[in-house]
Amino acid sequence: MKDLKLTTIVAFDNATIEEVGEGHVLVSTVVGQQSLNIYGHAHGGYLFTLCDEVSGLTAMTVGCDTVTIQSNINYLKAAKAGQKLWIQSQLVHNGRTTKVIEVVIKNDAGDLLVKGTFTMFVTGLRDSKEA
Repeated sequence: MKDLKLTTIVAFDNATIEEVGEGHVLVSTVVGQQSLNIYGHAHGGYLFTLCDEVSGLTAMTVGCDTVTIQSNINYLKAAKAGQKLWIQSQLVHNGRTTKVIEVVIKNDAGDLLVKGTFTMFVTGLRDSKEA
């Protein structure tokens, strides 16, 4: 495996929640060496995980625990090591049993790197003190 130059990918080790409101979340992070693919760019799995985690946080802002049941993601531009990323979500469907959340990742220059849509299934309601 060492010859393949594979590494363990870590997603939320240096993420900061910048803003939380009802139906939206903003998180920042810096792409670390541990998040790169063999080509030296942010791994797609790392970017997907950031989007998925932020989608779950977004559902929590409306009082729900959820799991992802469907997702669609478009990788539009590469992210590089050391680059600051902004992961922003918006709840676009607030149903009783499902939530649909759009997520974008941009860099400091405002370039759109990733756009995704996540459908979350509601597994329970959160205690209002925790949400």
